[in-house]
This record gives sequence, C-alpha cells and structure tokens, in this order.
Amino acid sequence: MTTTVIFLVLIGLMSIRAPIAVALGLSSLVGLLLSGISLEIIVQRMVATNNSFPLLAIPFFILAGEIMSTGGMSRRLVNFAGALVGHFRGGLGAVAVLSSSFFAALSGSNAATVAAIGGVMNEPMAEKGYRPSYTAATIAAAGVTGMIIPPSVLLILYGVVTGVSIADLFLAGIGPGVLICVSLLILNWVLARKENVETEPFKGGGEIWRTFKAAIRPLLMPVIILSGIYGGVFTPTEAAVVAVFYGLVVGILFREFTMEGLYRAFGRAVVSSAVVMFIMNAAGLFAWLITINQIPQSISTYLAGAAGSQIVYLLFVNVFLLFVGCLMNAAAAIVIFTSILYPAAMAFGVDPVLFGIIVAVNLSIGTVTPPLGVDLFIASAITKVSIERIVVAIWPYILVLLIDLLLITFVPPISTFLVRLFS
Repeated sequence: MTTTVIFLVLIGLMSIRAPIAVALGLSSLVGLLLSGISLEIIVQRMVATNNSFPLLAIPFFILAGEIMSTGGMSRRLVNFAGALVGHFRGGLGAVAVLSSSFFAALSGSNAATVAAIGGVMNEPMAEKGYRPSYTAATIAAAGVTGMIIPPSVLLILYGVVTGVSIADLFLAGIGPGVLICVSLLILNWVLARKENVETEPFKGGGEIWRTFKAAIRPLLMPVIILSGIYGGVFTPTEAAVVAVFYGLVVGILFREFTMEGLYRAFGRAVVSSAVVMFIMNAAGLFAWLITINQIPQSISTYLAGAAGSQIVYLLFVNVFLLFVGCLMNAAAAIVIFTSILYPAAMAFGVDPVLFGIIVAVNLSIGTVTPPLGVDLFIASAITKVSIERIVVAIWPYILVLLIDLLLITFVPPISTFLVRLFS
C-alpha cells in the first residue's frame, strides 16, 4: 500500500509540472510518514548521498566547462570544425554536429552543449538560408553527445550509484560518442540535399591548421584529463580539479576572459551544480526508501524472470528508459532506476560498463524527445522556433539515434574495445 501511494504521489506531482527534486522529496516524505519512520532520516540520507568522493567531480567538471566556454572558446571550436567539414553539402549543419562533439568533451552536459554551440551557430545558419526548424533540430540533436563523450555527468552518477570504475566508463563513452557524431553527420548530409543552401568552398589545409592552432587550448583539456586518468596520474575527481586549474591558467595567461566573464562562469556553475545536487539529494532519499521496502529487488527479480534472456531484457531496458527519458530529469532517473535495473542486468551477464553506456545513451536521447526533452526547449529559446515545429523536424535525427542505440546495445565492442585495450 505504501509503495503504491509513493508512486502515485510522484506521478501526480510530475503531471502538474512540479520540479523533479520537489516531486521526489515530497513523495519520499509521504512514504516516510506512512511507514512511521522518523523524519530525521531525511537529513541523514542527504548527507550520506553527498558523502562521496567521486561525486565531487560533478561541480568541478561543470565549472571547467563553464570556464572553457567563456571568452570565445566555443567559437574557436566552431571555426575549427568549419575548416574540417564546412565545405560539404549542408556544411554549417555538419559544423554544428562536429563542434558539439568537441564541446561535449569540455562540458559533460547536453544542455550546456546545445546552449553554447546553438548560440554560435544559429545566426550563421539563418544567414545561409537554412530553415529555422532545420537549424533548431540539428542543434538539439547534436547536443546528445554531451552526456556520452567524457567527461560525462551521467556516467559519473552511474559510477557513484553502482561502484563501476568511472575511468572505464569515460573510456567506454568515446566509441559511442564517435558513432553518434558520424551518424548525425551522414544524416545531415542527406537532409541537406533538400535545403536550398550554398556549398562553401574548401579553404585548404592552411585554414585547417590556422583554426586548429586557435582551438588547440580548449582541445587540449580533454586530452590532459583522459591521459592523466589512464596514465595513473590522478583519479577522475582529481582530473576535474585539474581541468578547472587548466582552464583558469589558460584563461588568465592568454586573456581569454575578463573578470566579469569569469564571475558569470562561476555563477552559472554554482547554479548548475546546485540543481544537480538538489536532485541527487532527493533522488538518493527516494532510492533509499524504495530499497528498504524491497521494491528494486522485487522488480529486478520479476524482470529477470519475465525477460528470460539477455536480448529481451536489454530491449525492455531500452524501451523503458527511452520512455523515462522523455519525462524525467536524467540525473534523477539514473539514480532511481539504475538501482532497479542493474541487478537483473548483472544476473544476465551484461558487462557493467556497457550497461552504464546503454543507460546514458537512452537518457541522452530522452533530452531531445517530446514532450519534455530539455534540449528541445533550449533550442527553441535560442532559435525562436516553436517546440511543435522542432518536433516535426527532429524525427529523422531521433530515428538515427535509435539505430545507434541498438548498435551500441548489441555490438558491445563499440563501447568496450578501448576499455579492454587499456586494461
């Protein structure tokens, strides 16, 4: 009875558009009252949720991304991507996709990627004759790599919840990120045949070299992070601090930002980190409550028996998480549903690193899927295109992303090859 009430309250609050952290917190409060558990446990569980060294990586990676996106860093990445792919059919669309993948390696966030690259690409694409809905859909879909290419906030959360190596998860995210980027580039080339836009001339290797030199400083940050982690120099959490230090040193030495810009970057990072941690606290309490009521164990046992095989179970996980991703914040979803889905996946012999990538890709696709995909709203705000028009234009991208998801799910080496190579 208590379990039913908890979920009914949660669904009811979400249906009236209550913030996800508030919905999780209030439904947990109802559950505690019905269970007769002292409300002191709320503070205890929130402190326990925050008491995690790997979790420290999130605010630092968010801050590093904000610092590196201040003072024209994102524009330099766009210029370099333009020199590489801008001369192809639909060149500016390809630039949006490729530069989003570059920026994803700095931000670890879909929303930040869409906002940064969308802000740079919207006006040039409009000037070259791209339809506004096409521009908005391309920018939104390109941001999907933000939660997959390391450093990824979602993969950090998955590692914290399950205990799986965050370093291995980062390494495993590279292959799927590249696959999604390439598939979106191909789709953009196909769709661009219908767009009445001019093809830019190739400016030669000199332009590539010039823009590469201008973009080398932001491009070096993910190289330093990954090489330091896999070289055994520092942990992923320490790597986040190194990333912040690198961003500050580069910004100060090369005058990449003003003190006012740096102040705004810190402010945005504080707000973003607070949002994530508020959700984590509420989700941690909710996850603990359903765990002591044996809900994850019961559901996991039922799913394992009902699925019968690894293939069927993974298909179910994909369908379920795609649905969840459409309706719920990804950070909350990964904390709550990983505890439910992970045990059955292990019972079927699924690689825990691969399962983390599957979860992250599903929830990333959810950010561009109606009705509540957050990237759709960000793209709409940037381009001034209605959500309805973006939804119509984005379906080809979603279809390609679903094909990528199936490949990632059932061709494990896409994710695990680099992990095994460096293990």
